[in-house]
Amino acid sequence: SLRLPSLAIDGSPTTVTGQSLNSGRCASTSKSTNPWLRIDLKAAYLVSRVRAIIYGRSGKKVNVHVGNSVTNNGLNNHKCGSPPYDDSTRNNAVWRDVSCSPPVWGKYI
Repeated sequence: SLRLPSLAIDGSPTTVTGQSLNSGRCASTSKSTNPWLRIDLKAAYLVSRVRAIIYGRSGKKVNVHVGNSVTNNGLNNHKCGSPPYDDSTRNNAVWRDVSCSPPVWGKYI
């Protein structure tokens, strides 16, 4: 089921994989050919890592872009991690860390 984008950054250090997914505390996208999610940090930050919970097949070929532009849905911003990881065979939720090396300044993820 679709969950509110505002839950993408909940500020909670206790967000845990299974509990969060089942309790409705995480954001999610609807099933589509090219799902995407933009997070507005409200200011530019130096980003060295993005950490997210990716659930099963919904995490297929995840790309993370960080930068200050919303043009082309942010796809022109710096791409972190290489190559994108493919979780298409997983059926459970896992934490994924995507490194931005070198770190990049950005307002949008």
